[in-house]
Amino acid sequence: MSSFDSLPDELIHQILHYLAPEQTLTTVALISRRFSDIAHEPLLWKYYCQTGFRYWQAEHRFHHKVHGNLHDVDWKALYLLRLRRNSRIANLIDGIVASRVSRLDKTEQICQYGYDAKDYLLTQCRVDESADDVLARRYYSCTVLDSIHRGLAIEEWAKYQRYTARRFEQSPSNVERLNGGMRLERALGAFDMFMLHDNEGDLDEICELLDDIASRFRAANPDLGRATTRAKATALARWLHANNMTGLNDPTEETYRYLRNCLIGRALRDDQHPSLPIISAAIYSALASRSGFEAYPCALPNQVHAIVLSPSGVSLDGAILPPEQCEHQQTMFLDPYGSDEEVPIDHIQNLLFRLGIYTGHDDMLTPTSTDLIVMRTAQNIRASFTSFRTIDRPLSQLIPMIELNRGDWARNLQPALYSMIWASIMMVPILPDNDEVRWDWQQDVRDLLTYFYEYFPEDSWLIEKYVCPMYDTFAAPSRRQVSSELPSKRVRDQIKDIRRVDASTRAPRRRSSLAEGAHVKFRVGQVFKHKRYDYHGIILGWTTEGAGGIANWDQNSSLRDSWHGYSEAYYRCMVGTDGSDHHIIAEGSIEAVELRGGLDVLPPEIKDLVPMAGKFFKRWDGENGVFVSNLRELFPED
Repeated sequence: MSSFDSLPDELIHQILHYLAPEQTLTTVALISRRFSDIAHEPLLWKYYCQTGFRYWQAEHRFHHKVHGNLHDVDWKALYLLRLRRNSRIANLIDGIVASRVSRLDKTEQICQYGYDAKDYLLTQCRVDESADDVLARRYYSCTVLDSIHRGLAIEEWAKYQRYTARRFEQSPSNVERLNGGMRLERALGAFDMFMLHDNEGDLDEICELLDDIASRFRAANPDLGRATTRAKATALARWLHANNMTGLNDPTEETYRYLRNCLIGRALRDDQHPSLPIISAAIYSALASRSGFEAYPCALPNQVHAIVLSPSGVSLDGAILPPEQCEHQQTMFLDPYGSDEEVPIDHIQNLLFRLGIYTGHDDMLTPTSTDLIVMRTAQNIRASFTSFRTIDRPLSQLIPMIELNRGDWARNLQPALYSMIWASIMMVPILPDNDEVRWDWQQDVRDLLTYFYEYFPEDSWLIEKYVCPMYDTFAAPSRRQVSSELPSKRVRDQIKDIRRVDASTRAPRRRSSLAEGAHVKFRVGQVFKHKRYDYHGIILGWTTEGAGGIANWDQNSSLRDSWHGYSEAYYRCMVGTDGSDHHIIAEGSIEAVELRGGLDVLPPEIKDLVPMAGKFFKRWDGENGVFVSNLRELFPED
């Protein structure tokens, strides 16, 4: 009988594919010199890198390395680096879940690893229901991952800032000038990143989806390379419509404003591919660039078309233009959202006439730059958000407006508006001497900082990296002096305060320390119904100091040993559509709800809050009918 040692190296190499890399090092490599050589083979560790980790921080240039020379990379060292980082990230996540102290600091440390943290964070976002701290672990892992995603999105938009600061030795090309240092699909995909959570569909995957769609289009049109620009353009429009890749099925005034229709990644991944005209035009333009011709969105009032350009000096139908037109590019228009045919120019001009626009048509009938397409998409997101907030209907009927078929709809509300504000800030070129632009920008920054302080304090590193330097640039020149006087100093000081509070410990509130006669009936984690308004919520904290005494219970404020003068306790409660709406409710208005069983026994509005409940609770305890508190540092006896 042949021994394992008699197997050829190639076969042993294949067998090691099925072993954990740690086993290969600690066991196989110690068998013999021969096995040690096989266990340290670069090709084996390249395989471990490719299969062990899906996501890589850009600094590794991993995909470039995979296609390069095998021996130019120390694959084992690269794998072990990622393993060490995973171990460090695991320790930080454990600390974040276990204690509120230095939670933001630990989050920022993980964010510095970028996409090197994503593989491990995804395992924690999807941790099994049996985990003792399942809700908290999922919530905080997703919170960290969301901040990393936002960092990548904002970095994509920051390319526009760097482009506008450049000095060109010669005039840039159409593509370079209109894209402004960005790629259209990635600039729009940045909005998706704010609501990506633990799902697929990041910037690279959006590009891969477009690559795949373009390949399918070219395969369906094998003679495309010999076709004229007009023929290519109409062929793509017809193919997209035949495959339902753009537009909306049976649109109404209400469904038009659905958030999902504003996101290019969502449109590409969804079976129905729902998209607003601006996203349809962007998809068309991105596919055109992959199919051998030039196209851009053309943003008109109340409509967005795609404008196709012929090659310089050549007509749309392939004819050579006269010498005096050697730089000229003919144009044609299509409406990927609503039609598969060319749109006559007189049709567009009539549209403008009906809107009261009688002059300046030539200036409007040109490609729209990517930064303006991003800004218009941001306004569409604002309109979706406004519709959701203002339509007077039961919540169950409004949820489709904000659903994305990924993640929890309640977690998309604030990030949607947050993305719009970030885009408004990043799509402003550096024009420090333009007072009007500078004033508008600073107004947007105030909105951003409000959202940051209230909902996204884990983004301190993003504010410091992008907003503070821009804040100083946009300030009046007379104010740009020594660093202590820079306009961003106030923002930086506020971030220091946030970090100071984050690192501080707080005096706990104990029932056993209550003053004589004071009584707190309900406990943290109980589900209740409001006696008067009939809505449900979850108790987060309590005080006997009156309503004002609980408003800042999670801030770094000193607490008195005894609290007098109030006849009943007050509770801070988690209610509302997205978990961020906290109410202060008197004890007399609360009626405890007796529940036993799994999450399915919870009232519908509490089920919607479960993903957000991980901010305060470890898990749902069906046996006792309460959420298990993760606020023991503040309320140790609850």
